[in-house]
Amino acid sequence: MDIRVSAVMTAPRYECVAARSRIERSLAMAGVPLTISGGVFYHQCMENMLEQLMGKADWVLTVDFDSMFLTKHVQRLLSIAANTEHIDALAALQPMRGKGRILGSRRNENVVEWDGTPVRVDSAHFGLTAISLKKLEKLEKPWFVCKPDPKGGWNDDRIDSDVWFWRQWEEAGNTLYMDPGCRIGHLEEMVTVYDDQMQAHHYYPKKWEDEISESTCE
Repeated sequence: MDIRVSAVMTAPRYECVAARSRIERSLAMAGVPLTISGGVFYHQCMENMLEQLMGKADWVLTVDFDSMFLTKHVQRLLSIAANTEHIDALAALQPMRGKGRILGSRRNENVVEWDGTPVRVDSAHFGLTAISLKKLEKLEKPWFVCKPDPKGGWNDDRIDSDVWFWRQWEEAGNTLYMDPGCRIGHLEEMVTVYDDQMQAHHYYPKKWEDEISESTCE
């Protein structure tokens, strides 16, 4: 690959070894070095790591510590992003934990036809996303901001730092696409429990707590 690429990831104090191993192996096999920040403030860590890559790489891959992907996902994403002139950022297709909803959206559209090429979107995620550092360098700072709702609280009308980033990205005239041909996983916790017939079932923790737990102890 004739472009310079680096990857960045924030990590909690404790994480899943299986996910970290897969992430490191997939990036290494694709020839992409990984920088990891363990600070507690996500938005500060991301901005610092991205800023440090200026002039050292052409593209950056943002990675979430609970994303599951293979080398071929990395290679596909970078190949399309680096060789498609109108793409400034390209995200893999990733579901939200516990709900299955796509982490990304296109304004005023709930259904989008896919013709095999990346789909333009208004917002995405950082689970596995290629971003042009040339375009990022011109983006007004701060790149990441958490903004409370109009009442000063942190309810549904708040703006999280990732949403803020993509809004700033769009306002700067940069494009964002999502590639449904690059479908990565999102690591989740599950609860496995027997029913009355001693058959094992799997539930998301919240569903087990709210709906299932009372029936598991007579």
